[in-house]
Amino acid sequence: MKRFFPKTVLGMATAISVLLSLVALAICFGIYTVTHEAVEAQLDQRIATESEILTAIYHNGGVPAIAAEIGQREAQSRVTGMGYILDDRQGNRLAGTLRARAPEPGWLEFLYDDEGNGKRGVSQALTRRLNDGLILVVAADRSPVDEMDAQLFGLFGGVFCAMLVMGVGGALGLGFLIRRRLGKIDATAQAIIDGDLSRRMVRDGTDSEFDRLSETLNRMLDRNAELVGNLQQVSNDIAHDLRTPLARLQQVLDEALSEARDVEAFRQALTKASDRSREILDLFNALLRISEIETLKVREHFIHIDLCPIVERVADAFRPDLEAGGYRLETELAVGAIIDGDRHLISQLLVNLVENVMRHTPSGTRLSLSLCHRDGQVELRVADSGPGIDPSEREHVVKRFARLEKSRSTPGFGLGLSLVSAIAQAHYATMELTDTAPGLRIGFRFPLVAGSIS
Repeated sequence: MKRFFPKTVLGMATAISVLLSLVALAICFGIYTVTHEAVEAQLDQRIATESEILTAIYHNGGVPAIAAEIGQREAQSRVTGMGYILDDRQGNRLAGTLRARAPEPGWLEFLYDDEGNGKRGVSQALTRRLNDGLILVVAADRSPVDEMDAQLFGLFGGVFCAMLVMGVGGALGLGFLIRRRLGKIDATAQAIIDGDLSRRMVRDGTDSEFDRLSETLNRMLDRNAELVGNLQQVSNDIAHDLRTPLARLQQVLDEALSEARDVEAFRQALTKASDRSREILDLFNALLRISEIETLKVREHFIHIDLCPIVERVADAFRPDLEAGGYRLETELAVGAIIDGDRHLISQLLVNLVENVMRHTPSGTRLSLSLCHRDGQVELRVADSGPGIDPSEREHVVKRFARLEKSRSTPGFGLGLSLVSAIAQAHYATMELTDTAPGLRIGFRFPLVAGSIS
């Protein structure tokens, strides 16, 4: 069965067109049958009525009365299309001019009579046996039925042919359009395979299925281009930023080999080398964590979580260190801020932002953590009153290994905001950096789970 089922768009469209034509033909046949039987039933009713009338006349007036009535009715036969036969017991014709032999009593669908000039008429007839062995035949011309049948056959045949031609023509046209659109997509995909990663699917702005497919494919290509770009950036940045810790590690080892003279000196050198190695391992772990989040596989483990207790827990954990460093911590949290996400990732996001404030702002800075509902979304804000970030550098600071000149003297690899951005993207959140004059505010808008606001 699968071998005969068409697999191409043109084949499927043609098969559907033929199937619809056959269905239309079946419907036409049903209409013909019902109409034909209805007309024949009317003809039978007319014959039966005529036969009843003539039989009643015979019973009331005998043979002379029925013969006279048949003569009068035959005078109008050209209009009525009726024919009659009245034979006696021996088969002698008593009345009626129908040129046919009287059939056996009962209904006969086809009674042929000789009309002369080599023509034969066809009638539908009812034969009755009267008293004294008389035979009465009442017939009605079937030519109107046959003409109606011919007209219906012609009409339905024309409809079937028209539907078949239109269906096959439409299938060919549809197949051509689909092949052309798929051809464009295929050509673009082939160009991308050949190395032109900037190519995108052509859109016509009609919001059709193909247009939406092109949009989806373009988003996928943009995402792939972003990942490839990140990979290239990571490769370049790792090669650049690892030189410093590796050079320091090499320096420590060289000094140990050339200057250490006792066990304690070697121990100190090994301790420094271990610290340098741990820095390198921390760098790779951070990079792997960011890459893992950017694959979006973390979404498979998302559940409904309430942001309010997560923000409270992080604030309580950092409050002693913040107060000891002279920072002021303020919180303003709305309840019922339910989103789909991962508690540990959201906690990591907040921890990175709070640590950035402690690392890059002076003592006395005010740190604010706020959580609210707005326009069907959950808005999380982390704001400070520190020196802030220049607007021209805000897009740069969320990239891997991005470090501002004023932060070069502080420890770190410039991966904190890159990790924050990856976590936000994984949670379907938008991230925005704005001024607080003075200071910086980093805001996130998460989709709010329906019905979560109490």
